[in-house]
Amino acid sequence: MIRKRDILLFATLSIACFQALPAQSATYYISPTGSDSNPGTSEKPWLTFAYAISPARASCGDTLVLKDGTYGDGTRTGKISVTSLICTAGKELTLTAENQRKAKISDNGNGYAIFIQKSAYIIADGLYARSTDLSGASNGRPFTVKLSKHIAIINSVGLNPNRFVNAHVWDILNSEDILLEDNEAYVYHRHCITAWQSKRVVVRRQYCNPREGSIPGGVGSHQGLGKGDALLSMYPCQECILENSIAEATRNKTYLLEMNSTFGKSVLMSGSQVLGSICFKCGYGNGAYLNSRKVPDINHTPRNIVLKNIAFVDFNSPSSAIRASDGVNISIEHVTVIGAGGGTGITADDGVNGATPVQQSIIIRDTTVQGLTGIGFNKSSSAYNTWSGDNVNSYNNRTNFIPSLPAHWGTATTTNPQLGTCKVWIPASSPLKGAGTGGSDIGANILYRYVNGVLTTTPLWDPRTGEFPHGASDLDGINRVAGESLFDIHKRLNINTRDCPFPRDYGNGDSDTKVPASPVGLKVS
Repeated sequence: MIRKRDILLFATLSIACFQALPAQSATYYISPTGSDSNPGTSEKPWLTFAYAISPARASCGDTLVLKDGTYGDGTRTGKISVTSLICTAGKELTLTAENQRKAKISDNGNGYAIFIQKSAYIIADGLYARSTDLSGASNGRPFTVKLSKHIAIINSVGLNPNRFVNAHVWDILNSEDILLEDNEAYVYHRHCITAWQSKRVVVRRQYCNPREGSIPGGVGSHQGLGKGDALLSMYPCQECILENSIAEATRNKTYLLEMNSTFGKSVLMSGSQVLGSICFKCGYGNGAYLNSRKVPDINHTPRNIVLKNIAFVDFNSPSSAIRASDGVNISIEHVTVIGAGGGTGITADDGVNGATPVQQSIIIRDTTVQGLTGIGFNKSSSAYNTWSGDNVNSYNNRTNFIPSLPAHWGTATTTNPQLGTCKVWIPASSPLKGAGTGGSDIGANILYRYVNGVLTTTPLWDPRTGEFPHGASDLDGINRVAGESLFDIHKRLNINTRDCPFPRDYGNGDSDTKVPASPVGLKVS
Protein backbone atom coordinates (compact mmCIF):
# COMPACT_ATOMS: atom_id res chain seq x y z
CA MET A 1 0.00 0.00 0.00
CA ILE A 2 1.34 3.45 -0.90
CA ARG A 3 1.24 5.84 2.02
CA LYS A 4 1.35 9.62 2.18
CA ARG A 5 4.93 9.66 3.39
CA ASP A 6 5.99 7.79 0.25
CA ILE A 7 4.79 10.57 -2.02
CA LEU A 8 7.23 13.36 -2.79
CA LEU A 9 5.58 16.30 -4.50
CA PHE A 10 7.92 18.67 -6.30
CA ALA A 11 8.57 22.39 -6.12
CA THR A 12 6.30 24.39 -3.87
CA LEU A 13 3.93 26.64 -5.76
CA SER A 14 4.51 30.37 -5.43
CA ILE A 15 0.80 30.74 -4.84
CA ALA A 16 -0.33 30.81 -1.22
CA CYS A 17 -3.15 28.61 -0.07
CA PHE A 18 -6.50 30.24 -0.82
CA GLN A 19 -7.73 29.17 2.60
CA ALA A 20 -5.99 29.89 5.88
CA LEU A 21 -3.85 26.96 6.97
CA PRO A 22 -4.29 25.45 10.42
CA ALA A 23 -1.44 26.12 12.80
CA GLN A 24 -0.49 22.42 12.76
CA SER A 25 -1.39 19.45 10.62
CA ALA A 26 -4.18 17.33 12.05
CA THR A 27 -5.97 14.05 11.39
CA TYR A 28 -9.76 14.03 11.31
CA TYR A 29 -12.36 11.32 10.71
CA ILE A 30 -15.63 11.02 8.87
CA SER A 31 -18.20 8.20 8.88
CA PRO A 32 -21.64 7.44 7.40
CA THR A 33 -22.78 7.06 11.01
CA GLY A 34 -21.06 10.20 12.29
CA SER A 35 -22.41 13.63 13.20
CA ASP A 36 -21.26 17.13 12.28
CA SER A 37 -21.72 18.08 15.92
CA ASN A 38 -18.88 15.68 16.78
CA PRO A 39 -15.25 16.83 17.12
CA GLY A 40 -14.10 14.72 14.15
CA THR A 41 -12.09 12.21 16.15
CA SER A 42 -11.87 8.50 15.45
CA GLU A 43 -14.39 7.78 18.21
CA LYS A 44 -16.64 10.71 17.25
CA PRO A 45 -16.32 11.30 13.50
CA TRP A 46 -18.06 13.86 11.35
CA LEU A 47 -20.87 13.00 8.94
CA THR A 48 -20.71 15.21 5.85
CA PHE A 49 -17.90 16.08 3.46
CA ALA A 50 -19.24 19.61 3.06
CA TYR A 51 -18.70 20.19 6.76
CA ALA A 52 -15.43 18.25 7.09
CA ILE A 53 -13.51 19.77 4.16
CA SER A 54 -13.32 23.45 5.03
CA PRO A 55 -10.74 26.07 6.12
CA ALA A 56 -11.82 25.65 9.73
CA ARG A 57 -11.53 21.86 9.74
CA ALA A 58 -9.79 19.48 7.28
CA SER A 59 -7.73 21.62 4.92
CA CYS A 60 -4.18 21.97 3.59
CA GLY A 61 -1.73 19.91 5.62
CA ASP A 62 -4.43 17.74 7.16
CA THR A 63 -5.61 14.17 6.69
CA LEU A 64 -9.28 13.24 6.52
CA VAL A 65 -9.77 9.53 7.24
CA LEU A 66 -12.87 7.84 5.82
CA LYS A 67 -14.18 5.06 8.00
CA ASP A 68 -15.67 1.95 6.40
CA GLY A 69 -19.06 2.22 4.75
CA THR A 70 -21.02 3.81 1.93
CA TYR A 71 -20.99 7.54 1.30
CA GLY A 72 -22.61 9.71 -1.36
CA ASP A 73 -25.99 9.57 -3.05
CA GLY A 74 -28.56 7.68 -1.01
CA THR A 75 -26.82 8.67 2.24
CA ARG A 76 -26.55 11.87 4.26
CA THR A 77 -22.82 12.31 3.78
CA GLY A 78 -22.73 13.97 0.37
CA LYS A 79 -19.89 13.28 -2.05
CA ILE A 80 -16.28 14.42 -2.14
CA SER A 81 -15.93 17.83 -3.76
CA VAL A 82 -12.75 19.88 -3.43
CA THR A 83 -12.82 23.24 -5.23
CA SER A 84 -10.32 26.11 -5.20
CA LEU A 85 -8.17 24.59 -2.49
CA ILE A 86 -4.58 25.45 -3.39
CA CYS A 87 -2.27 23.57 -1.04
CA THR A 88 1.51 23.32 -1.30
CA ALA A 89 4.19 20.62 -1.22
CA GLY A 90 4.45 19.24 2.29
CA LYS A 91 1.04 20.72 3.14
CA GLU A 92 -1.17 18.45 1.06
CA LEU A 93 -4.74 17.64 1.94
CA THR A 94 -4.97 13.86 2.12
CA LEU A 95 -8.25 11.95 1.82
CA THR A 96 -7.65 8.34 2.82
CA ALA A 97 -9.61 5.23 3.73
CA GLU A 98 -9.10 3.88 7.21
CA ASN A 99 -9.15 0.43 5.64
CA GLN A 100 -8.09 0.38 2.02
CA ARG A 101 -11.03 0.41 -0.41
CA LYS A 102 -13.62 -0.10 2.32
CA ALA A 103 -14.91 3.47 1.98
CA LYS A 104 -17.26 3.62 -1.02
CA ILE A 105 -18.42 6.91 -2.53
CA SER A 106 -21.49 6.42 -4.74
CA ASP A 107 -22.89 8.67 -7.44
CA ASN A 108 -26.44 8.20 -8.76
CA GLY A 109 -25.43 8.73 -12.39
CA ASN A 110 -25.91 12.48 -12.54
CA GLY A 111 -22.87 13.88 -10.77
CA TYR A 112 -19.38 13.08 -9.50
CA ALA A 113 -18.43 10.66 -6.77
CA ILE A 114 -15.05 12.40 -6.31
CA PHE A 115 -14.56 15.84 -7.86
CA ILE A 116 -11.37 17.92 -7.59
CA GLN A 117 -11.43 21.28 -9.36
CA LYS A 118 -9.10 24.31 -9.46
CA SER A 119 -7.04 22.81 -6.66
CA ALA A 120 -3.48 21.72 -6.00
CA TYR A 121 -1.61 19.19 -3.88
CA ILE A 122 -4.48 16.89 -3.04
CA ILE A 123 -3.98 13.16 -2.35
CA ALA A 124 -6.78 10.57 -2.53
CA ASP A 125 -5.62 7.22 -1.18
CA GLY A 126 -7.39 3.85 -1.03
CA LEU A 127 -10.88 5.01 -1.99
CA TYR A 128 -13.58 3.16 -3.93
CA ALA A 129 -15.74 5.34 -6.20
CA ARG A 130 -18.55 4.35 -8.48
CA SER A 131 -21.38 5.81 -10.50
CA THR A 132 -24.30 4.07 -12.21
CA ASP A 133 -26.23 4.10 -15.48
CA LEU A 134 -28.90 6.80 -15.75
CA SER A 135 -30.55 7.64 -19.05
CA GLY A 136 -31.00 11.34 -19.74
CA ALA A 137 -28.28 12.42 -17.30
CA SER A 138 -25.30 14.58 -18.24
CA ASN A 139 -22.71 13.21 -15.81
CA GLY A 140 -22.12 10.11 -13.75
CA ARG A 141 -18.36 10.00 -13.15
CA PRO A 142 -16.42 8.15 -10.44
CA PHE A 143 -13.26 10.34 -10.44
CA THR A 144 -12.85 13.78 -12.02
CA VAL A 145 -9.85 16.11 -11.80
CA LYS A 146 -10.34 19.43 -13.58
CA LEU A 147 -8.16 22.54 -13.92
CA SER A 148 -5.90 21.27 -11.15
CA LYS A 149 -2.23 20.58 -10.46
CA HIS A 150 -0.22 18.13 -8.36
CA ILE A 151 -3.01 15.64 -7.65
CA ALA A 152 -2.40 11.99 -6.69
CA ILE A 153 -5.06 9.28 -6.79
CA ILE A 154 -3.57 6.02 -5.57
CA ASN A 155 -4.59 2.53 -4.41
CA SER A 156 -8.18 3.11 -5.53
CA VAL A 157 -10.96 1.25 -7.35
CA GLY A 158 -13.27 2.89 -9.89
CA LEU A 159 -16.45 1.40 -11.28
CA ASN A 160 -19.26 2.04 -13.74
CA PRO A 161 -19.27 5.56 -15.13
CA ASN A 162 -22.74 6.34 -16.47
CA ARG A 163 -22.81 4.36 -19.72
CA PHE A 164 -25.50 6.60 -21.22
CA VAL A 165 -22.96 9.45 -21.12
CA ASN A 166 -19.55 10.02 -22.70
CA ALA A 167 -17.96 9.45 -19.30
CA HIS A 168 -14.81 7.71 -18.12
CA VAL A 169 -13.71 6.14 -14.86
CA TRP A 170 -11.00 8.78 -14.43
CA ASP A 171 -11.49 12.14 -16.17
CA ILE A 172 -8.31 14.23 -16.07
CA LEU A 173 -9.26 17.52 -17.68
CA ASN A 174 -7.03 20.55 -18.43
CA SER A 175 -4.74 19.58 -15.58
CA GLU A 176 -1.01 19.21 -14.94
CA ASP A 177 1.28 17.04 -12.82
CA ILE A 178 -1.13 14.23 -11.99
CA LEU A 179 -0.33 10.76 -10.66
CA LEU A 180 -2.64 7.74 -10.95
CA GLU A 181 -0.96 4.75 -9.35
CA ASP A 182 -1.95 1.22 -8.30
CA ASN A 183 -5.58 1.71 -9.29
CA GLU A 184 -8.14 -0.72 -10.74
CA ALA A 185 -11.21 -0.08 -12.89
CA TYR A 186 -14.13 -2.24 -14.01
CA VAL A 187 -17.33 -1.88 -16.06
CA TYR A 188 -16.68 0.99 -18.47
CA HIS A 189 -17.76 1.71 -22.02
CA ARG A 190 -15.61 4.68 -23.05
CA HIS A 191 -12.07 5.16 -21.82
CA CYS A 192 -10.88 3.87 -18.52
CA ILE A 193 -8.79 7.05 -18.19
CA THR A 194 -8.85 10.16 -20.33
CA ALA A 195 -6.09 12.75 -20.05
CA TRP A 196 -7.76 15.65 -21.87
CA GLN A 197 -5.60 18.64 -22.85
CA SER A 198 -3.29 17.92 -19.95
CA LYS A 199 0.43 17.80 -19.22
CA ARG A 200 2.72 15.54 -17.24
CA VAL A 201 0.22 12.87 -16.27
CA VAL A 202 1.76 9.63 -15.00
CA VAL A 203 -0.38 6.48 -15.03
CA ARG A 204 1.49 3.73 -13.22
CA ARG A 205 0.47 0.12 -12.53
CA GLN A 206 -3.09 0.74 -13.69
CA TYR A 207 -5.44 -2.18 -14.43
CA CYS A 208 -8.59 -1.76 -16.55
CA ASN A 209 -11.19 -4.37 -17.55
CA PRO A 210 -14.48 -3.24 -19.19
CA ARG A 211 -16.35 -6.42 -18.23
CA GLU A 212 -19.97 -5.69 -19.29
CA GLY A 213 -18.87 -2.64 -21.30
CA SER A 214 -21.29 -0.67 -23.46
CA ILE A 215 -25.04 -1.20 -23.07
CA PRO A 216 -28.05 -0.95 -25.44
CA GLY A 217 -28.86 2.69 -26.10
CA GLY A 218 -25.70 3.84 -24.37
CA VAL A 219 -22.78 5.82 -25.74
CA GLY A 220 -20.69 3.71 -28.10
CA SER A 221 -23.25 0.95 -28.41
CA HIS A 222 -23.39 1.47 -32.18
CA GLN A 223 -19.83 0.13 -32.31
CA GLY A 224 -20.81 -3.05 -30.57
CA LEU A 225 -22.31 -4.01 -27.23
CA GLY A 226 -20.01 -4.93 -24.39
CA LYS A 227 -16.87 -3.20 -25.59
CA GLY A 228 -14.79 -0.66 -23.72
CA ASP A 229 -12.37 1.83 -25.22
CA ALA A 230 -8.76 2.55 -24.23
CA LEU A 231 -7.09 2.03 -20.90
CA LEU A 232 -5.67 5.52 -21.48
CA SER A 233 -6.68 8.18 -23.99
CA MET A 234 -4.15 11.00 -24.35
CA TYR A 235 -6.31 13.67 -25.94
CA PRO A 236 -3.73 15.21 -26.15
CA CYS A 237 -1.31 14.73 -23.26
CA GLN A 238 2.12 16.34 -23.29
CA GLU A 239 5.11 14.67 -21.60
CA CYS A 240 2.88 11.99 -20.14
CA ILE A 241 3.83 8.43 -19.13
CA LEU A 242 1.91 5.16 -19.10
CA GLU A 243 4.00 2.52 -17.35
CA ASN A 244 3.52 -1.06 -16.15
CA SER A 245 -0.22 -1.02 -16.85
CA ILE A 246 -2.58 -3.76 -18.04
CA ALA A 247 -5.69 -3.65 -20.21
CA GLU A 248 -7.59 -6.94 -20.10
CA ALA A 249 -10.44 -8.03 -22.36
CA THR A 250 -11.41 -11.37 -20.86
CA ARG A 251 -15.16 -10.82 -21.30
CA ASN A 252 -15.44 -7.93 -23.77
CA LYS A 253 -13.20 -5.97 -26.10
CA THR A 254 -10.88 -3.15 -25.13
CA TYR A 255 -7.54 -1.68 -26.19
CA LEU A 256 -4.51 -0.13 -24.55
CA LEU A 257 -3.92 3.40 -25.78
CA GLU A 258 -4.75 6.23 -28.10
CA MET A 259 -2.76 9.42 -28.69
CA ASN A 260 -4.91 12.09 -30.32
CA SER A 261 -2.96 15.09 -31.56
CA THR A 262 -5.75 17.68 -31.53
CA PHE A 263 -3.57 20.54 -30.21
CA GLY A 264 -6.44 21.48 -27.89
CA LYS A 265 -5.60 24.43 -25.62
CA SER A 266 -2.21 24.48 -27.42
CA VAL A 267 -1.22 21.19 -25.76
CA LEU A 268 1.09 19.17 -27.99
CA MET A 269 0.90 15.39 -28.29
CA SER A 270 4.62 15.34 -27.65
CA GLY A 271 7.23 13.77 -25.39
CA SER A 272 4.99 10.99 -24.08
CA GLN A 273 5.97 7.38 -23.37
CA VAL A 274 4.33 3.97 -23.02
CA LEU A 275 6.55 1.56 -21.12
CA GLY A 276 6.38 -1.97 -19.75
CA SER A 277 2.65 -2.42 -20.39
CA ILE A 278 0.36 -5.25 -21.53
CA CYS A 279 -2.79 -5.53 -23.62
CA PHE A 280 -4.30 -8.97 -23.02
CA LYS A 281 -6.78 -10.21 -25.64
CA CYS A 282 -7.12 -6.79 -27.26
CA GLY A 283 -9.88 -7.24 -29.81
CA TYR A 284 -11.20 -3.81 -30.75
CA GLY A 285 -9.59 -1.13 -32.90
CA ASN A 286 -5.86 -0.58 -32.74
CA GLY A 287 -4.14 -1.77 -29.62
CA ALA A 288 -2.19 1.50 -29.52
CA TYR A 289 -3.11 4.27 -31.95
CA LEU A 290 -1.03 7.39 -32.63
CA ASN A 291 -2.90 9.78 -34.87
CA SER A 292 -3.17 13.31 -36.18
CA ARG A 293 -6.54 14.95 -35.97
CA LYS A 294 -8.37 17.50 -38.12
CA VAL A 295 -5.63 19.93 -39.19
CA PRO A 296 -2.72 19.34 -41.62
CA ASP A 297 0.17 20.85 -39.67
CA ILE A 298 2.95 19.60 -37.43
CA ASN A 299 1.26 20.75 -34.21
CA HIS A 300 -1.48 18.25 -34.98
CA THR A 301 1.04 15.40 -35.13
CA PRO A 302 2.35 13.03 -32.43
CA ARG A 303 5.98 13.95 -31.80
CA ASN A 304 8.89 12.51 -29.82
CA ILE A 305 6.94 9.42 -28.73
CA VAL A 306 8.45 6.25 -27.24
CA LEU A 307 6.64 2.89 -27.13
CA LYS A 308 8.88 0.34 -25.41
CA ASN A 309 8.55 -3.06 -23.76
CA ILE A 310 4.90 -3.60 -24.64
CA ALA A 311 3.24 -6.99 -25.06
CA PHE A 312 0.05 -7.59 -27.04
CA VAL A 313 -0.94 -11.05 -25.89
CA ASP A 314 -3.54 -13.08 -27.83
CA PHE A 315 -4.20 -10.06 -30.02
CA ASN A 316 -7.38 -10.66 -32.03
CA SER A 317 -8.46 -7.31 -33.44
CA PRO A 318 -8.72 -6.98 -37.24
CA SER A 319 -6.79 -3.71 -36.91
CA SER A 320 -3.17 -3.16 -35.83
CA ALA A 321 -1.49 -3.84 -32.52
CA ILE A 322 0.34 -0.53 -32.97
CA ARG A 323 -0.68 1.98 -35.63
CA ALA A 324 1.28 5.21 -36.05
CA SER A 325 -0.67 7.41 -38.47
CA ASP A 326 1.70 10.32 -38.95
CA GLY A 327 4.42 11.08 -36.46
CA VAL A 328 7.71 12.83 -36.00
CA ASN A 329 10.50 11.03 -34.14
CA ILE A 330 8.46 7.97 -33.21
CA SER A 331 10.31 5.08 -31.56
CA ILE A 332 8.73 1.61 -31.36
CA GLU A 333 11.09 -0.84 -29.69
CA HIS A 334 11.08 -4.13 -27.79
CA VAL A 335 7.48 -5.00 -28.59
CA THR A 336 5.95 -8.49 -28.67
CA VAL A 337 2.76 -9.19 -30.61
CA ILE A 338 1.30 -12.67 -30.19
CA GLY A 339 -1.65 -13.05 -32.53
CA ALA A 340 -4.86 -14.95 -32.00
CA GLY A 341 -6.51 -14.07 -35.29
CA GLY A 342 -5.53 -10.41 -35.25
CA GLY A 343 -4.93 -8.37 -38.39
CA THR A 344 -1.62 -6.47 -38.39
CA GLY A 345 1.29 -6.10 -36.02
CA ILE A 346 3.00 -2.74 -36.58
CA THR A 347 1.57 -0.22 -39.05
CA ALA A 348 3.14 3.09 -40.06
CA ASP A 349 0.85 5.00 -42.41
CA ASP A 350 -0.22 8.50 -43.40
CA GLY A 351 -3.37 9.81 -41.77
CA VAL A 352 -3.71 12.63 -44.36
CA ASN A 353 -3.77 15.38 -41.73
CA GLY A 354 -0.83 16.29 -39.53
CA ALA A 355 2.78 16.30 -40.72
CA THR A 356 3.69 15.56 -44.31
CA PRO A 357 5.60 12.39 -45.24
CA VAL A 358 8.73 14.52 -45.65
CA GLN A 359 8.44 15.59 -41.99
CA GLN A 360 7.47 12.19 -40.66
CA SER A 361 10.07 9.90 -39.05
CA ILE A 362 9.89 6.54 -37.29
CA ILE A 363 12.21 3.82 -35.96
CA ILE A 364 11.01 0.26 -35.40
CA ARG A 365 13.46 -2.14 -33.78
CA ASP A 366 13.91 -5.18 -31.55
CA THR A 367 10.30 -6.22 -32.12
CA THR A 368 8.68 -9.58 -32.87
CA VAL A 369 5.25 -10.28 -34.37
CA GLN A 370 3.68 -13.71 -34.85
CA GLY A 371 0.46 -15.50 -35.66
CA LEU A 372 -1.53 -12.82 -37.46
CA THR A 373 -3.96 -13.23 -40.33
CA GLY A 374 -2.60 -10.06 -41.92
CA ILE A 375 0.76 -8.29 -42.04
CA GLY A 376 3.53 -8.49 -39.49
CA PHE A 377 5.20 -5.14 -40.29
CA ASN A 378 3.49 -2.71 -42.63
CA LYS A 379 5.03 0.63 -43.69
CA SER A 380 2.79 2.47 -46.14
CA SER A 381 4.48 3.70 -49.30
CA SER A 382 2.84 7.13 -48.84
CA ALA A 383 4.13 7.77 -45.31
CA TYR A 384 7.36 8.35 -43.41
CA ASN A 385 10.04 9.29 -45.88
CA THR A 386 12.47 8.84 -42.97
CA TRP A 387 12.13 5.40 -41.47
CA SER A 388 14.04 2.29 -40.49
CA GLY A 389 13.38 -1.13 -39.08
CA ASP A 390 16.16 -3.18 -37.52
CA ASN A 391 16.34 -6.43 -35.56
CA VAL A 392 12.71 -7.18 -36.36
CA ASN A 393 11.22 -10.64 -36.53
CA SER A 394 8.00 -11.62 -38.31
CA TYR A 395 6.87 -15.23 -37.99
CA ASN A 396 3.83 -17.13 -39.18
CA ASN A 397 1.94 -14.07 -40.40
CA ARG A 398 0.08 -14.08 -43.71
CA THR A 399 2.51 -11.45 -44.99
CA ASN A 400 5.66 -10.80 -43.02
CA PHE A 401 6.92 -7.44 -44.34
CA ILE A 402 5.57 -4.56 -46.44
CA PRO A 403 7.59 -3.28 -48.18
CA SER A 404 9.18 -6.62 -48.81
CA LEU A 405 12.74 -7.26 -47.72
CA PRO A 406 15.25 -5.74 -47.80
CA ALA A 407 13.85 -2.19 -48.40
CA HIS A 408 14.78 -0.12 -45.32
CA TRP A 409 14.66 -3.15 -43.06
CA GLY A 410 18.00 -3.85 -41.44
CA THR A 411 18.42 -7.19 -39.74
CA ALA A 412 15.06 -8.83 -40.36
CA THR A 413 14.20 -12.47 -39.73
CA THR A 414 11.26 -14.85 -40.00
CA THR A 415 12.30 -17.10 -37.14
CA ASN A 416 10.03 -19.01 -34.80
CA PRO A 417 10.47 -17.07 -31.51
CA GLN A 418 9.90 -20.27 -29.50
CA LEU A 419 8.30 -18.38 -26.64
CA GLY A 420 6.49 -21.45 -25.36
CA THR A 421 4.07 -20.41 -22.65
CA CYS A 422 5.98 -17.20 -21.89
CA LYS A 423 3.90 -14.21 -22.90
CA VAL A 424 5.49 -11.09 -21.43
CA TRP A 425 9.22 -11.79 -21.47
CA ILE A 426 11.68 -13.54 -23.76
CA PRO A 427 12.74 -16.89 -22.25
CA ALA A 428 16.36 -17.98 -22.21
CA SER A 429 15.62 -20.76 -24.73
CA SER A 430 14.32 -18.37 -27.42
CA PRO A 431 16.51 -17.62 -30.47
CA LEU A 432 15.53 -13.96 -29.93
CA LYS A 433 17.40 -13.91 -26.62
CA GLY A 434 20.34 -11.53 -26.99
CA ALA A 435 19.74 -11.16 -30.73
CA GLY A 436 18.76 -7.49 -30.65
CA THR A 437 20.46 -4.14 -30.55
CA GLY A 438 23.58 -4.18 -28.39
CA GLY A 439 22.91 -7.76 -27.29
CA SER A 440 19.41 -6.98 -26.00
CA ASP A 441 16.47 -9.28 -26.66
CA ILE A 442 14.10 -8.97 -29.59
CA GLY A 443 10.68 -8.52 -28.02
CA ALA A 444 9.28 -7.24 -24.75
CA ASN A 445 10.62 -7.99 -21.29
CA ILE A 446 8.08 -6.87 -18.71
CA LEU A 447 9.75 -7.97 -15.51
CA TYR A 448 10.78 -4.87 -13.58
CA ARG A 449 9.10 -1.67 -12.49
CA TYR A 450 9.30 1.60 -14.32
CA VAL A 451 9.18 4.73 -12.18
CA ASN A 452 8.91 8.10 -13.89
CA GLY A 453 10.01 6.59 -17.19
CA VAL A 454 13.10 4.87 -15.74
CA LEU A 455 13.44 1.07 -15.65
CA THR A 456 14.41 0.05 -12.11
CA THR A 457 15.72 -3.21 -10.66
CA THR A 458 12.60 -3.64 -8.51
CA PRO A 459 10.57 -6.70 -9.54
CA LEU A 460 7.18 -5.92 -11.03
CA TRP A 461 5.74 -9.34 -10.22
CA ASP A 462 5.89 -10.88 -6.75
CA PRO A 463 8.98 -13.13 -6.92
CA ARG A 464 7.27 -15.72 -4.70
CA THR A 465 3.65 -15.83 -5.93
CA GLY A 466 3.99 -14.24 -9.38
CA GLU A 467 1.18 -11.79 -8.57
CA PHE A 468 0.97 -8.29 -10.03
CA PRO A 469 0.88 -5.56 -7.35
CA HIS A 470 -2.70 -5.20 -6.16
CA GLY A 471 -4.50 -3.76 -3.19
CA ALA A 472 -7.26 -5.01 -0.95
CA SER A 473 -10.72 -6.16 -1.94
CA ASP A 474 -13.17 -3.30 -2.34
CA LEU A 475 -16.28 -3.01 -0.20
CA ASP A 476 -18.40 -4.93 -2.73
CA GLY A 477 -15.79 -7.47 -3.82
CA ILE A 478 -15.93 -6.15 -7.39
CA ASN A 479 -12.19 -6.61 -7.80
CA ARG A 480 -12.17 -10.19 -6.56
CA VAL A 481 -14.05 -11.88 -9.40
CA ALA A 482 -11.83 -14.77 -10.39
CA GLY A 483 -10.76 -14.89 -14.02
CA GLU A 484 -11.41 -11.22 -14.76
CA SER A 485 -9.70 -9.18 -12.06
CA LEU A 486 -6.24 -7.92 -11.31
CA PHE A 487 -5.52 -10.17 -8.34
CA ASP A 488 -5.22 -13.29 -10.52
CA ILE A 489 -4.08 -11.85 -13.89
CA HIS A 490 -0.71 -13.56 -13.37
CA LYS A 491 -2.39 -16.93 -13.85
CA ARG A 492 -3.77 -15.99 -17.26
CA LEU A 493 -0.40 -14.59 -18.33
CA ASN A 494 1.48 -17.71 -17.18
CA ILE A 495 3.71 -15.74 -14.86
CA ASN A 496 6.33 -17.92 -13.17
CA THR A 497 4.73 -21.21 -14.12
CA ARG A 498 6.63 -24.48 -14.46
CA ASP A 499 7.02 -23.91 -18.20
CA CYS A 500 7.84 -20.21 -17.87
CA PRO A 501 9.75 -19.59 -14.63
CA PHE A 502 11.22 -16.26 -13.67
CA PRO A 503 14.78 -15.66 -14.82
CA ARG A 504 17.46 -16.85 -12.44
CA ASP A 505 17.97 -14.54 -9.43
CA TYR A 506 14.78 -12.61 -10.17
CA GLY A 507 13.93 -10.63 -7.06
CA ASN A 508 17.29 -11.25 -5.40
CA GLY A 509 18.80 -7.87 -6.38
CA ASP A 510 19.18 -4.85 -4.17
CA SER A 511 16.54 -2.81 -5.99
CA ASP A 512 18.66 0.31 -5.60
CA THR A 513 18.12 1.92 -8.98
CA LYS A 514 18.47 5.68 -8.81
CA VAL A 515 15.29 7.24 -10.09
CA PRO A 516 15.38 10.93 -11.02
CA ALA A 517 12.67 13.33 -10.01
CA SER A 518 9.52 12.76 -12.02
CA PRO A 519 8.48 15.32 -14.61
CA VAL A 520 5.18 15.02 -12.80
CA GLY A 521 6.70 15.77 -9.43
CA LEU A 522 5.04 12.71 -7.93
CA LYS A 523 7.27 9.81 -6.99
CA VAL A 524 6.94 6.70 -4.88
CA SER A 525 9.77 4.74 -3.35
